[in-house]
Amino acid sequence: MNVLLVTSRVTYVMNNYDLLFKELLRECPEHVSGLVLLENLDSSVLKSTFGLFAIGAWRTATSLILNILDSFFDRRERRFKKMGIPVLRHKSMNNKKIVNWVRENEIDLIINLRTRCIYKKEILDAPKLGCINIHHGILPTYRGTMCDLYALSEERGAGFSIHRMNEKIDDGEIYLAKEVSHGEKNYASHIVRSSVVEGRELSVLIRTIAETGAFFEGTPNRTEKIVFTKNPKPKKIRDLIKLGMKL
Repeated sequence: MNVLLVTSRVTYVMNNYDLLFKELLRECPEHVSGLVLLENLDSSVLKSTFGLFAIGAWRTATSLILNILDSFFDRRERRFKKMGIPVLRHKSMNNKKIVNWVRENEIDLIINLRTRCIYKKEILDAPKLGCINIHHGILPTYRGTMCDLYALSEERGAGFSIHRMNEKIDDGEIYLAKEVSHGEKNYASHIVRSSVVEGRELSVLIRTIAETGAFFEGTPNRTEKIVFTKNPKPKKIRDLIKLGMKL
């Protein structure tokens, strides 16, 4: 089975999420056929970084700066190329060149990892089996962005969900919903821990799908109660820090 991994050029996870890729390449390298790095480094990222410093979220800001610098000599790209796995760089997965590459290279599965790209029908339909996403909240209830941060600040279990992608955000059949932390106040520690667990769980999922050539039956992504969150504004971040969150 041919799997294409997709992530952002810059993330706020330590080492640009490399722990997850390290885990995947150790556990199921025979299935990884490519990596796409989506270009997201622009003035808004730099502005957000300095803004985080200004409001006291220095851990997250420092991680962002280090990851911005790392993106110019990307350790992820070096790791993949060392293994002979192609690395592509584009602004969007909806780019026609990407769609054609997926078809020409007979990609079976695309896995979206910490990008804000909204996949359109053409790229969703391009791989044989479709696309899945890691959402950093417990579906079907918690949707949107920064779900794990809000969960930790509210002393709920924080984790991630793996779900099939469609044209709606955080929608599609759920294959796994897993709690990683409970009571953790250091957000950076949580997302590093989560990265390793995500890599392990994805490896199991990839091997399971490879054995049958099809998805197993998941659970419906439906609930009467939906909690939608978005990136916290400066005042909210200050409030979270006052509550003891280490950001």
